[in-house]
Amino acid sequence: MNNYIWKPVLPPFRRHKKKVFSEIIDTSGLVYQIGESDILRKPSHPVSIKEIKTKELQEKIAYLKKVLIKYRKLTGKGRGITAVQVGIPQRFSIVYMPITRKTSKEKINVVDLLVIINPHITKKSTELYRYPEICMSANPIVAPVIRPAWIEFEYYDEKGEKKYWSTKDLNKKGRMSNRVFQHEIDHMEGIINIDLCDSKKLIFESDPKFYKKADFTKM
Repeated sequence: MNNYIWKPVLPPFRRHKKKVFSEIIDTSGLVYQIGESDILRKPSHPVSIKEIKTKELQEKIAYLKKVLIKYRKLTGKGRGITAVQVGIPQRFSIVYMPITRKTSKEKINVVDLLVIINPHITKKSTELYRYPEICMSANPIVAPVIRPAWIEFEYYDEKGEKKYWSTKDLNKKGRMSNRVFQHEIDHMEGIINIDLCDSKKLIFESDPKFYKKADFTKM
């Protein structure tokens, strides 16, 4: 007598996927998703230098900071956000920059919310790396994107002062910072990370250990 009973093989990581989609629900009112607005796919407008110190732009910057902080509080994720992702088609971003500052007695970990306005890339590394990226506007899709190891760019800060980024640290932290800048600058051009890789390589965030194992792959 055949006692075999067929049982379905259920998808893996079910508990973690519930958590991921719960976070999407919690943040659904903060950030525009692909398909919700044409502005995500169009180049954003430059900010005039005279406009930077105006009350209106300072309020927009403050709002973008608030959204990033709230997004991180709800999810524990989010390294950067660009104005167009909250419905403001102007060329500025906020980047979450954890910094270790040394005092005479100890090291203190602090966070800087770096504002970059009208960034213009002046130089790119010829060394390329692939790394799996998640975008707030295409969450929870993971896109393995190939980018230069570092970039140099000029920009204006929220005080209207011209600045220059030229950090070329090739440790993981340095590569990540340079990648985040490239990701956010792409948003200003109407480009989303999922546009930059083969669609067959796209996956959903499901494995809770995925990013603990993720690393930069030299091309």
